[in-house]
Amino acid sequence: MNYRLSLQFRVDAHGKPLAPPPTHGMAAAARYYHARDYAEAERCCRELIGHDARHFEALHLLGVICLDRSQLADAIGYLRRAEAEHADSVQVQYHLGSALLGLKQYEQAEARLRRALVLQPGYSQALNNLGNALAGMGRHDDAVECFRQALVGRANAATVYYNLGRSLAAQGRLDDAVISFRAALADALAVSDPDRLADIHASLGQALVGLGQYDEALASCEGLAALRPGAAQWNQSLVLLLLGRYAEGWRKYEGRWQVPAHDRPRDDARVPDLAEVVGKRILLTCEQGRGDMIQFARYATLLSRQGARVVVETYPDLTALMRTLEGVETVIADGETEPPVDIVTPLLSLPLVFETTLDSIPADVPYLHAPADRHAVWQQRLGRSTRPRIGVAWWGSQHIAGRSLPIEALQPALSRPGIEFHALQKDMPADHRDWLATHPLLTDHSGALEDFADTAALISQLDLVLTIDTAVAHLAGALGKPVWIMLQHSADWRWLLHRDDSPWYPTARLFRQPRRGDWRAVIADVAHALGAWSGGL
Repeated sequence: MNYRLSLQFRVDAHGKPLAPPPTHGMAAAARYYHARDYAEAERCCRELIGHDARHFEALHLLGVICLDRSQLADAIGYLRRAEAEHADSVQVQYHLGSALLGLKQYEQAEARLRRALVLQPGYSQALNNLGNALAGMGRHDDAVECFRQALVGRANAATVYYNLGRSLAAQGRLDDAVISFRAALADALAVSDPDRLADIHASLGQALVGLGQYDEALASCEGLAALRPGAAQWNQSLVLLLLGRYAEGWRKYEGRWQVPAHDRPRDDARVPDLAEVVGKRILLTCEQGRGDMIQFARYATLLSRQGARVVVETYPDLTALMRTLEGVETVIADGETEPPVDIVTPLLSLPLVFETTLDSIPADVPYLHAPADRHAVWQQRLGRSTRPRIGVAWWGSQHIAGRSLPIEALQPALSRPGIEFHALQKDMPADHRDWLATHPLLTDHSGALEDFADTAALISQLDLVLTIDTAVAHLAGALGKPVWIMLQHSADWRWLLHRDDSPWYPTARLFRQPRRGDWRAVIADVAHALGAWSGGL
Protein backbone atom coordinates (compact mmCIF):
# COMPACT_ATOMS: atom_id res chain seq x y z
CA MET A 1 0.00 0.00 0.00
CA ASN A 2 1.10 3.58 -0.61
CA TYR A 3 1.08 5.52 2.65
CA ARG A 4 1.73 9.23 2.27
CA LEU A 5 2.91 11.01 5.39
CA SER A 6 1.61 14.52 6.03
CA LEU A 7 2.28 16.00 9.46
CA GLN A 8 -0.14 18.62 10.71
CA PHE A 9 0.08 21.00 13.70
CA ARG A 10 -2.78 19.92 15.97
CA VAL A 11 -4.83 22.11 18.38
CA ASP A 12 -7.70 21.41 20.74
CA ALA A 13 -11.30 22.70 20.38
CA HIS A 14 -10.27 26.11 21.80
CA GLY A 15 -7.35 26.56 19.45
CA LYS A 16 -4.75 25.84 22.08
CA PRO A 17 -1.82 23.62 21.14
CA LEU A 18 -2.06 20.01 22.33
CA ALA A 19 0.58 18.55 24.60
CA PRO A 20 3.73 17.37 22.80
CA PRO A 21 3.30 14.00 21.09
CA PRO A 22 4.97 10.86 22.36
CA THR A 23 8.68 10.38 21.75
CA HIS A 24 8.14 8.18 18.72
CA GLY A 25 5.91 10.27 16.45
CA MET A 26 4.57 9.89 12.93
CA ALA A 27 7.97 10.30 11.31
CA ALA A 28 9.20 7.21 13.17
CA ALA A 29 5.97 5.33 12.42
CA ALA A 30 6.33 6.09 8.72
CA ARG A 31 9.98 4.95 8.72
CA TYR A 32 9.06 1.67 10.40
CA TYR A 33 6.19 1.17 7.98
CA HIS A 34 8.33 1.69 4.88
CA ALA A 35 10.88 -0.71 6.38
CA ARG A 36 8.00 -3.23 6.71
CA ASP A 37 8.41 -3.34 10.47
CA TYR A 38 4.66 -3.24 10.98
CA ALA A 39 4.79 -4.11 14.67
CA GLU A 40 6.91 -1.03 15.51
CA ALA A 41 4.87 1.18 13.18
CA GLU A 42 1.71 0.01 14.92
CA ARG A 43 3.25 0.66 18.35
CA CYS A 44 4.09 4.23 17.37
CA CYS A 45 0.59 4.83 16.02
CA ARG A 46 -1.03 3.45 19.15
CA GLU A 47 1.09 5.74 21.31
CA LEU A 48 -0.10 8.69 19.26
CA ILE A 49 -3.76 7.62 19.44
CA GLY A 50 -3.38 7.10 23.18
CA HIS A 51 -2.33 10.72 23.39
CA ASP A 52 -4.96 11.93 20.87
CA ALA A 53 -7.77 9.57 19.89
CA ARG A 54 -8.47 11.68 16.79
CA HIS A 55 -4.92 11.67 15.45
CA PHE A 56 -5.57 11.54 11.71
CA GLU A 57 -2.19 10.30 10.47
CA ALA A 58 -1.96 7.57 13.12
CA LEU A 59 -5.51 6.35 12.43
CA HIS A 60 -4.81 6.33 8.71
CA LEU A 61 -1.56 4.42 9.00
CA LEU A 62 -3.07 1.89 11.40
CA GLY A 63 -5.80 1.30 8.83
CA VAL A 64 -3.18 0.80 6.11
CA ILE A 65 -1.20 -1.63 8.30
CA CYS A 66 -4.35 -3.67 8.93
CA LEU A 67 -5.12 -3.58 5.23
CA ASP A 68 -1.64 -4.89 4.40
CA ARG A 69 -2.17 -7.66 6.94
CA SER A 70 -5.58 -8.51 5.39
CA GLN A 71 -7.28 -7.58 8.66
CA LEU A 72 -10.01 -5.91 6.66
CA ALA A 73 -12.64 -5.27 9.30
CA ASP A 74 -10.07 -3.60 11.56
CA ALA A 75 -8.74 -1.62 8.62
CA ILE A 76 -12.21 -0.28 7.86
CA GLY A 77 -12.70 0.72 11.49
CA TYR A 78 -9.50 2.80 11.63
CA LEU A 79 -9.96 4.26 8.15
CA ARG A 80 -13.50 5.39 8.91
CA ARG A 81 -12.20 7.15 12.01
CA ALA A 82 -9.55 8.81 9.83
CA GLU A 83 -12.22 9.73 7.29
CA ALA A 84 -14.21 11.47 10.02
CA GLU A 85 -11.18 13.71 10.61
CA HIS A 86 -10.27 14.36 6.99
CA ALA A 87 -12.91 13.27 4.47
CA ASP A 88 -11.04 14.86 1.55
CA SER A 89 -7.93 12.71 1.90
CA VAL A 90 -7.53 10.87 -1.40
CA GLN A 91 -5.44 8.19 0.31
CA VAL A 92 -8.04 7.52 3.00
CA GLN A 93 -10.75 7.22 0.35
CA TYR A 94 -8.56 4.89 -1.73
CA HIS A 95 -7.55 2.67 1.17
CA LEU A 96 -11.08 2.55 2.58
CA GLY A 97 -12.43 1.61 -0.86
CA SER A 98 -9.75 -1.08 -1.15
CA ALA A 99 -10.65 -2.57 2.25
CA LEU A 100 -14.35 -2.60 1.38
CA LEU A 101 -13.48 -4.26 -1.92
CA GLY A 102 -11.60 -6.97 -0.02
CA LEU A 103 -14.79 -7.73 1.91
CA LYS A 104 -16.78 -7.76 -1.37
CA GLN A 105 -18.82 -4.77 -0.27
CA TYR A 106 -18.72 -3.62 -3.86
CA GLU A 107 -21.20 -0.75 -3.82
CA GLN A 108 -19.59 0.90 -0.80
CA ALA A 109 -16.15 0.32 -2.32
CA GLU A 110 -17.29 1.94 -5.57
CA ALA A 111 -18.46 5.08 -3.74
CA ARG A 112 -15.13 5.54 -1.89
CA LEU A 113 -13.00 4.83 -4.97
CA ARG A 114 -15.01 7.25 -7.10
CA ARG A 115 -14.52 9.86 -4.37
CA ALA A 116 -10.76 9.23 -4.53
CA LEU A 117 -10.87 9.80 -8.29
CA VAL A 118 -12.74 13.08 -7.86
CA LEU A 119 -10.01 14.18 -5.49
CA GLN A 120 -7.24 12.92 -7.79
CA PRO A 121 -8.39 12.28 -11.39
CA GLY A 122 -6.47 9.57 -13.25
CA TYR A 123 -5.26 7.87 -10.04
CA SER A 124 -4.27 4.50 -11.54
CA GLN A 125 -4.53 2.35 -8.42
CA ALA A 126 -7.98 3.74 -7.65
CA LEU A 127 -9.08 3.13 -11.25
CA ASN A 128 -7.84 -0.45 -11.03
CA ASN A 129 -9.66 -1.16 -7.79
CA LEU A 130 -12.78 0.57 -9.04
CA GLY A 131 -12.66 -1.75 -12.04
CA ASN A 132 -12.45 -4.72 -9.66
CA ALA A 133 -15.45 -3.45 -7.69
CA LEU A 134 -17.48 -3.03 -10.88
CA ALA A 135 -16.41 -6.49 -12.08
CA GLY A 136 -17.52 -7.92 -8.72
CA MET A 137 -20.99 -6.53 -9.44
CA GLY A 138 -20.96 -8.03 -12.95
CA ARG A 139 -20.59 -4.60 -14.61
CA HIS A 140 -17.80 -5.72 -16.91
CA ASP A 141 -18.33 -3.05 -19.59
CA ASP A 142 -17.70 -0.34 -17.01
CA ALA A 143 -14.85 -2.36 -15.47
CA VAL A 144 -13.08 -2.68 -18.82
CA GLU A 145 -13.25 1.09 -19.28
CA CYS A 146 -11.74 1.62 -15.80
CA PHE A 147 -8.90 -0.79 -16.48
CA ARG A 148 -8.12 0.87 -19.81
CA GLN A 149 -7.98 4.27 -18.10
CA ALA A 150 -5.73 2.82 -15.40
CA LEU A 151 -3.29 1.64 -18.07
CA VAL A 152 -2.76 5.24 -19.21
CA GLY A 153 -0.77 5.81 -16.05
CA ARG A 154 1.21 2.56 -16.56
CA ALA A 155 1.29 2.00 -12.78
CA ASN A 156 0.94 -1.69 -11.87
CA ALA A 157 0.48 -2.46 -15.58
CA ALA A 158 0.80 -6.23 -15.20
CA THR A 159 -1.89 -6.33 -12.52
CA VAL A 160 -4.20 -4.07 -14.51
CA TYR A 161 -3.73 -6.13 -17.69
CA TYR A 162 -4.61 -9.25 -15.68
CA ASN A 163 -7.77 -7.69 -14.29
CA LEU A 164 -8.69 -6.37 -17.74
CA GLY A 165 -8.23 -9.86 -19.16
CA ARG A 166 -10.55 -11.35 -16.57
CA SER A 167 -13.34 -8.89 -17.40
CA LEU A 168 -12.82 -9.42 -21.13
CA ALA A 169 -13.05 -13.17 -20.58
CA ALA A 170 -16.26 -12.69 -18.56
CA GLN A 171 -17.68 -10.84 -21.58
CA GLY A 172 -16.73 -13.73 -23.86
CA ARG A 173 -14.07 -11.64 -25.62
CA LEU A 174 -11.49 -14.39 -25.30
CA ASP A 175 -9.18 -13.23 -28.10
CA ASP A 176 -8.86 -9.84 -26.41
CA ALA A 177 -8.46 -11.54 -23.03
CA VAL A 178 -5.55 -13.59 -24.33
CA ILE A 179 -3.87 -10.42 -25.61
CA SER A 180 -4.33 -8.81 -22.20
CA PHE A 181 -3.02 -11.80 -20.25
CA ARG A 182 0.02 -11.98 -22.52
CA ALA A 183 0.62 -8.26 -21.98
CA ALA A 184 0.54 -8.94 -18.24
CA LEU A 185 3.14 -11.67 -18.65
CA ALA A 186 5.30 -9.40 -20.81
CA ASP A 187 5.43 -7.06 -17.81
CA ALA A 188 5.84 -9.96 -15.40
CA LEU A 189 9.07 -8.64 -13.92
CA ALA A 190 6.91 -6.00 -12.26
CA VAL A 191 4.81 -8.68 -10.55
CA SER A 192 6.41 -9.31 -7.17
CA ASP A 193 3.69 -11.68 -5.96
CA PRO A 194 4.27 -15.22 -7.31
CA ASP A 195 0.63 -16.09 -6.62
CA ARG A 196 -0.52 -13.25 -8.87
CA LEU A 197 1.90 -14.37 -11.59
CA ALA A 198 0.54 -17.91 -11.31
CA ASP A 199 -3.00 -16.57 -11.63
CA ILE A 200 -2.05 -14.82 -14.87
CA HIS A 201 -0.61 -18.02 -16.35
CA ALA A 202 -3.68 -20.00 -15.26
CA SER A 203 -6.11 -17.45 -16.68
CA LEU A 204 -4.26 -17.40 -19.99
CA GLY A 205 -4.54 -21.18 -20.21
CA GLN A 206 -8.25 -21.09 -19.43
CA ALA A 207 -8.88 -18.48 -22.13
CA LEU A 208 -6.92 -20.54 -24.67
CA VAL A 209 -9.05 -23.58 -23.84
CA GLY A 210 -12.16 -21.48 -24.41
CA LEU A 211 -10.81 -20.57 -27.86
CA GLY A 212 -10.12 -24.20 -28.66
CA GLN A 213 -6.36 -23.60 -28.80
CA TYR A 214 -5.54 -26.71 -26.81
CA ASP A 215 -1.87 -27.15 -27.72
CA GLU A 216 -1.21 -23.54 -26.73
CA ALA A 217 -3.17 -24.06 -23.51
CA LEU A 218 -0.98 -27.05 -22.65
CA ALA A 219 2.13 -25.03 -23.45
CA SER A 220 0.94 -22.19 -21.19
CA CYS A 221 1.02 -24.62 -18.27
CA GLU A 222 4.82 -24.71 -18.49
CA GLY A 223 5.02 -21.17 -17.15
CA LEU A 224 2.64 -22.10 -14.36
CA ALA A 225 4.65 -25.23 -13.50
CA ALA A 226 7.56 -23.20 -12.12
CA LEU A 227 5.20 -21.46 -9.68
CA ARG A 228 2.51 -24.00 -8.87
CA PRO A 229 3.53 -27.47 -10.10
CA GLY A 230 0.35 -29.11 -8.82
CA ALA A 231 -1.94 -26.54 -10.39
CA ALA A 232 -0.07 -26.85 -13.69
CA GLN A 233 -0.50 -30.63 -13.58
CA TRP A 234 -4.18 -30.24 -12.75
CA ASN A 235 -4.78 -27.75 -15.58
CA GLN A 236 -2.94 -29.99 -18.04
CA SER A 237 -5.05 -32.94 -16.96
CA LEU A 238 -8.29 -31.10 -17.68
CA VAL A 239 -7.14 -30.32 -21.23
CA LEU A 240 -5.86 -33.86 -21.81
CA LEU A 241 -9.09 -35.40 -20.53
CA LEU A 242 -11.13 -33.03 -22.67
CA LEU A 243 -9.12 -34.24 -25.68
CA GLY A 244 -9.72 -37.86 -24.69
CA ARG A 245 -6.04 -38.45 -23.91
CA TYR A 246 -6.93 -40.40 -20.79
CA ALA A 247 -3.68 -42.28 -20.20
CA GLU A 248 -1.81 -38.99 -19.67
CA GLY A 249 -4.81 -37.19 -18.23
CA TRP A 250 -5.52 -39.48 -15.27
CA ARG A 251 -1.88 -39.39 -14.15
CA LYS A 252 -1.81 -35.61 -14.13
CA TYR A 253 -5.27 -35.48 -12.54
CA GLU A 254 -3.58 -36.44 -9.27
CA GLY A 255 -2.17 -32.90 -9.25
CA ARG A 256 -5.56 -31.75 -7.96
CA TRP A 257 -4.44 -32.39 -4.40
CA GLN A 258 -1.92 -29.56 -4.68
CA VAL A 259 -4.56 -27.01 -5.72
CA PRO A 260 -5.52 -24.92 -2.66
CA ALA A 261 -9.17 -24.58 -3.70
CA HIS A 262 -9.57 -28.35 -3.99
CA ASP A 263 -10.68 -30.69 -1.23
CA ARG A 264 -7.69 -31.72 0.85
CA PRO A 265 -6.69 -35.40 0.78
CA ARG A 266 -6.60 -37.49 3.90
CA ASP A 267 -3.15 -38.17 5.25
CA ASP A 268 -3.73 -41.91 4.90
CA ALA A 269 -5.11 -41.78 1.34
CA ARG A 270 -3.18 -43.34 -1.52
CA VAL A 271 -3.64 -44.76 -5.01
CA PRO A 272 -3.26 -48.56 -4.80
CA ASP A 273 -2.18 -51.04 -7.44
CA LEU A 274 -5.09 -53.12 -8.65
CA ALA A 275 -3.25 -56.32 -7.78
CA GLU A 276 -3.19 -55.48 -4.06
CA VAL A 277 -6.92 -54.95 -3.50
CA VAL A 278 -7.96 -58.61 -3.30
CA GLY A 279 -9.39 -59.36 0.14
CA LYS A 280 -8.71 -55.82 1.36
CA ARG A 281 -11.34 -53.48 2.78
CA ILE A 282 -11.08 -50.22 0.84
CA LEU A 283 -12.65 -46.93 1.87
CA LEU A 284 -13.53 -44.73 -1.12
CA THR A 285 -13.64 -41.09 -0.04
CA CYS A 286 -15.84 -38.47 -1.67
CA GLU A 287 -14.60 -35.29 -3.29
CA GLN A 288 -15.59 -32.39 -5.55
CA GLY A 289 -19.38 -32.74 -5.73
CA ARG A 290 -22.52 -34.81 -6.18
CA GLY A 291 -22.19 -35.15 -9.93
CA ASP A 292 -18.63 -36.46 -9.61
CA MET A 293 -19.71 -38.88 -6.92
CA ILE A 294 -22.50 -40.26 -9.10
CA GLN A 295 -20.34 -40.50 -12.21
CA PHE A 296 -17.46 -42.35 -10.58
CA ALA A 297 -19.48 -44.53 -8.18
CA ARG A 298 -19.46 -47.18 -10.94
CA TYR A 299 -15.86 -47.96 -9.96
CA ALA A 300 -16.95 -49.17 -6.51
CA THR A 301 -18.65 -52.13 -8.15
CA LEU A 302 -15.58 -52.80 -10.30
CA LEU A 303 -13.41 -52.89 -7.18
CA SER A 304 -15.73 -55.41 -5.53
CA ARG A 305 -15.46 -57.59 -8.62
CA GLN A 306 -11.69 -57.53 -8.15
CA GLY A 307 -12.18 -59.09 -4.71
CA ALA A 308 -12.12 -55.94 -2.59
CA ARG A 309 -14.49 -55.24 0.29
CA VAL A 310 -15.73 -51.76 -0.56
CA VAL A 311 -16.83 -49.04 1.83
CA VAL A 312 -18.18 -45.90 0.15
CA GLU A 313 -18.07 -42.54 1.91
CA THR A 314 -20.48 -40.06 0.37
CA TYR A 315 -22.49 -36.90 0.99
CA PRO A 316 -25.47 -37.33 3.33
CA ASP A 317 -28.02 -36.64 0.58
CA LEU A 318 -26.52 -39.46 -1.52
CA THR A 319 -26.32 -42.23 1.08
CA ALA A 320 -29.68 -43.91 0.33
CA LEU A 321 -28.97 -43.84 -3.40
CA MET A 322 -25.41 -45.20 -3.06
CA ARG A 323 -26.69 -48.17 -1.08
CA THR A 324 -28.14 -49.47 -4.35
CA LEU A 325 -24.63 -50.00 -5.79
CA GLU A 326 -23.87 -53.63 -6.55
CA GLY A 327 -21.13 -55.25 -4.46
CA VAL A 328 -20.67 -52.48 -1.90
CA GLU A 329 -20.29 -53.65 1.70
CA THR A 330 -21.09 -50.40 3.49
CA VAL A 331 -22.10 -46.83 2.66
CA ILE A 332 -21.41 -44.11 5.21
CA ALA A 333 -22.05 -40.37 5.19
CA ASP A 334 -19.09 -38.02 5.27
CA GLY A 335 -18.17 -37.55 8.94
CA GLU A 336 -19.76 -40.77 10.22
CA THR A 337 -17.77 -43.40 12.09
CA GLU A 338 -15.78 -45.57 9.69
CA PRO A 339 -15.23 -49.30 9.99
CA PRO A 340 -11.60 -50.50 10.14
CA VAL A 341 -10.12 -50.42 6.62
CA ASP A 342 -6.90 -51.48 4.93
CA ILE A 343 -6.70 -48.88 2.17
CA VAL A 344 -8.14 -45.38 1.79
CA THR A 345 -8.51 -44.14 -1.79
CA PRO A 346 -10.13 -41.03 -3.29
CA LEU A 347 -13.00 -42.09 -5.54
CA LEU A 348 -11.80 -40.01 -8.48
CA SER A 349 -8.40 -41.73 -8.47
CA LEU A 350 -10.00 -45.02 -9.54
CA PRO A 351 -9.88 -44.32 -13.29
CA LEU A 352 -6.09 -44.20 -12.83
CA VAL A 353 -6.16 -47.44 -10.85
CA PHE A 354 -8.13 -49.14 -13.63
CA GLU A 355 -6.11 -47.43 -16.40
CA THR A 356 -9.33 -46.26 -18.02
CA THR A 357 -9.18 -45.21 -21.68
CA LEU A 358 -11.94 -44.03 -23.99
CA ASP A 359 -12.35 -47.63 -25.13
CA SER A 360 -12.53 -49.09 -21.63
CA ILE A 361 -14.89 -46.73 -19.81
CA PRO A 362 -17.14 -48.90 -17.60
CA ALA A 363 -20.49 -47.83 -19.06
CA ASP A 364 -22.88 -50.61 -18.06
CA VAL A 365 -26.06 -48.83 -17.00
CA PRO A 366 -27.99 -48.74 -14.82
CA TYR A 367 -25.50 -49.03 -11.99
CA LEU A 368 -27.66 -47.00 -9.57
CA HIS A 369 -31.36 -47.53 -8.84
CA ALA A 370 -34.16 -45.77 -7.03
CA PRO A 371 -34.66 -47.50 -3.65
CA ALA A 372 -37.82 -49.66 -3.76
CA ASP A 373 -39.64 -47.73 -1.02
CA ARG A 374 -39.04 -44.39 -2.72
CA HIS A 375 -40.03 -45.84 -6.09
CA ALA A 376 -43.38 -46.93 -4.68
CA VAL A 377 -44.03 -43.50 -3.13
CA TRP A 378 -43.36 -41.64 -6.36
CA GLN A 379 -45.27 -44.13 -8.45
CA GLN A 380 -48.32 -43.45 -6.29
CA ARG A 381 -47.70 -39.68 -6.25
CA LEU A 382 -47.58 -39.33 -10.05
CA GLY A 383 -50.19 -41.99 -10.81
CA ARG A 384 -50.77 -43.70 -14.11
CA SER A 385 -49.12 -42.05 -17.09
CA THR A 386 -51.46 -40.87 -19.85
CA ARG A 387 -48.91 -38.99 -21.94
CA PRO A 388 -45.11 -38.67 -22.19
CA ARG A 389 -43.36 -37.34 -19.10
CA ILE A 390 -40.17 -35.31 -19.18
CA GLY A 391 -38.14 -34.15 -16.19
CA VAL A 392 -36.34 -30.83 -16.45
CA ALA A 393 -33.34 -29.36 -14.58
CA TRP A 394 -32.05 -25.95 -15.64
CA TRP A 395 -30.25 -24.53 -12.61
CA GLY A 396 -27.10 -25.71 -10.84
CA SER A 397 -24.46 -24.51 -8.43
CA GLN A 398 -23.24 -21.09 -9.51
CA HIS A 399 -19.54 -21.84 -9.03
CA ILE A 400 -19.50 -22.66 -12.76
CA ALA A 401 -20.43 -19.49 -14.62
CA GLY A 402 -22.73 -19.84 -17.61
CA ARG A 403 -23.75 -23.43 -16.97
CA SER A 404 -27.31 -22.63 -15.84
CA LEU A 405 -29.97 -20.91 -17.88
CA PRO A 406 -32.94 -18.66 -17.11
CA ILE A 407 -36.10 -20.69 -16.79
CA GLU A 408 -37.96 -18.47 -19.26
CA ALA A 409 -35.45 -19.50 -21.94
CA LEU A 410 -36.97 -23.00 -21.76
CA GLN A 411 -40.45 -21.84 -22.78
CA PRO A 412 -40.16 -22.89 -26.49
CA ALA A 413 -39.42 -26.45 -25.35
CA LEU A 414 -41.89 -26.49 -22.46
CA SER A 415 -44.71 -25.31 -24.71
CA ARG A 416 -44.61 -28.55 -26.69
CA PRO A 417 -48.18 -29.95 -26.59
CA GLY A 418 -49.04 -33.42 -25.36
CA ILE A 419 -46.17 -33.70 -22.87
CA GLU A 420 -46.07 -33.51 -19.06
CA PHE A 421 -43.04 -31.60 -17.76
CA HIS A 422 -41.79 -32.15 -14.21
CA ALA A 423 -39.21 -29.96 -12.44
CA LEU A 424 -36.29 -31.92 -11.02
CA GLN A 425 -34.97 -28.92 -9.08
CA LYS A 426 -34.78 -29.04 -5.31
CA ASP A 427 -33.36 -25.51 -5.22
CA MET A 428 -34.00 -22.61 -7.57
CA PRO A 429 -33.92 -18.79 -7.41
CA ALA A 430 -37.02 -17.08 -6.08
CA ASP A 431 -37.76 -15.42 -9.42
CA HIS A 432 -37.76 -18.82 -11.11
CA ARG A 433 -40.31 -20.06 -8.61
CA ASP A 434 -42.39 -16.96 -9.32
CA TRP A 435 -42.19 -17.69 -13.05
CA LEU A 436 -43.36 -21.26 -12.46
CA ALA A 437 -46.34 -19.94 -10.52
CA THR A 438 -47.47 -17.82 -13.47
CA HIS A 439 -46.44 -20.29 -16.21
CA PRO A 440 -47.81 -23.69 -15.14
CA LEU A 441 -45.82 -25.56 -17.77
CA LEU A 442 -43.83 -27.54 -15.19
CA THR A 443 -44.99 -29.42 -12.11
CA ASP A 444 -42.80 -28.29 -9.21
CA HIS A 445 -41.77 -31.16 -6.91
CA SER A 446 -39.08 -29.30 -4.98
CA GLY A 447 -40.89 -29.57 -1.65
CA ALA A 448 -41.00 -33.36 -1.90
CA LEU A 449 -37.39 -33.99 -2.97
CA GLU A 450 -35.64 -34.81 0.29
CA ASP A 451 -32.48 -36.27 -1.24
CA PHE A 452 -31.15 -37.87 -4.42
CA ALA A 453 -33.02 -41.10 -3.73
CA ASP A 454 -36.25 -39.12 -4.15
CA THR A 455 -34.93 -37.53 -7.33
CA ALA A 456 -33.99 -40.98 -8.65
CA ALA A 457 -37.48 -42.28 -7.84
CA LEU A 458 -39.08 -39.34 -9.62
CA ILE A 459 -36.84 -39.89 -12.65
CA SER A 460 -37.86 -43.56 -12.69
CA GLN A 461 -41.43 -42.43 -13.46
CA LEU A 462 -40.35 -40.34 -16.46
CA ASP A 463 -39.70 -41.11 -20.11
CA LEU A 464 -36.92 -38.57 -20.66
CA VAL A 465 -34.77 -36.13 -18.68
CA LEU A 466 -33.80 -32.73 -20.10
CA THR A 467 -31.05 -31.09 -18.07
CA ILE A 468 -28.04 -28.83 -17.98
CA ASP A 469 -24.65 -30.17 -16.88
CA THR A 470 -25.44 -30.79 -13.24
CA ALA A 471 -25.82 -33.73 -10.86
CA VAL A 472 -29.22 -34.57 -12.40
CA ALA A 473 -27.50 -35.30 -15.73
CA HIS A 474 -25.21 -37.84 -14.06
CA LEU A 475 -28.06 -39.32 -12.06
CA ALA A 476 -30.27 -39.86 -15.11
CA GLY A 477 -27.35 -41.41 -16.98
CA ALA A 478 -26.44 -43.68 -14.07
CA LEU A 479 -30.08 -44.83 -13.87
CA GLY A 480 -29.99 -45.70 -17.57
CA LYS A 481 -32.76 -43.18 -18.32
CA PRO A 482 -32.74 -41.35 -21.69
CA VAL A 483 -31.20 -37.96 -20.92
CA TRP A 484 -30.63 -34.91 -23.08
CA ILE A 485 -27.88 -32.69 -21.70
CA MET A 486 -27.66 -29.01 -22.65
CA LEU A 487 -24.03 -27.89 -22.56
CA GLN A 488 -22.43 -24.47 -22.53
CA HIS A 489 -19.95 -23.67 -25.30
CA SER A 490 -16.81 -24.54 -23.31
CA ALA A 491 -18.17 -27.67 -21.72
CA ASP A 492 -16.56 -29.64 -18.91
CA TRP A 493 -13.86 -32.18 -19.80
CA ARG A 494 -16.09 -35.21 -19.21
CA TRP A 495 -18.24 -34.39 -22.25
CA LEU A 496 -15.19 -34.38 -24.57
CA LEU A 497 -15.26 -32.40 -27.83
CA HIS A 498 -17.62 -32.24 -30.81
CA ARG A 499 -19.72 -35.22 -29.71
CA ASP A 500 -23.46 -35.53 -29.33
CA ASP A 501 -23.10 -38.73 -27.31
CA SER A 502 -21.19 -39.71 -24.17
CA PRO A 503 -19.07 -42.83 -23.68
CA TRP A 504 -19.82 -42.50 -19.95
CA TYR A 505 -23.59 -42.65 -20.40
CA PRO A 506 -24.96 -44.67 -23.35
CA THR A 507 -28.45 -43.17 -22.94
CA ALA A 508 -27.24 -39.55 -23.14
CA ARG A 509 -27.61 -37.11 -26.03
CA LEU A 510 -25.66 -33.85 -25.94
CA PHE A 511 -26.87 -30.46 -27.18
CA ARG A 512 -24.03 -27.93 -27.33
CA GLN A 513 -24.03 -24.15 -27.57
CA PRO A 514 -22.70 -23.13 -31.00
CA ARG A 515 -21.43 -19.89 -29.46
CA ARG A 516 -20.72 -18.74 -25.92
CA GLY A 517 -23.96 -17.98 -24.10
CA ASP A 518 -26.22 -19.01 -27.00
CA TRP A 519 -28.91 -20.94 -25.15
CA ARG A 520 -31.51 -19.88 -27.72
CA ALA A 521 -29.93 -22.12 -30.37
CA VAL A 522 -29.73 -25.01 -27.90
CA ILE A 523 -33.40 -24.69 -26.92
CA ALA A 524 -34.41 -24.44 -30.59
CA ASP A 525 -32.55 -27.72 -31.28
CA VAL A 526 -34.16 -29.34 -28.23
CA ALA A 527 -37.65 -28.19 -29.24
CA HIS A 528 -37.14 -29.60 -32.74
CA ALA A 529 -35.82 -32.89 -31.35
CA LEU A 530 -38.79 -33.12 -28.97
CA GLY A 531 -41.13 -33.00 -31.95
CA ALA A 532 -39.43 -36.02 -33.51
CA TRP A 533 -39.17 -37.78 -30.13
CA SER A 534 -42.82 -37.36 -29.17
CA GLY A 535 -43.96 -38.28 -32.66
CA GLY A 536 -42.08 -41.54 -32.40
CA LEU A 537 -43.75 -42.65 -29.16
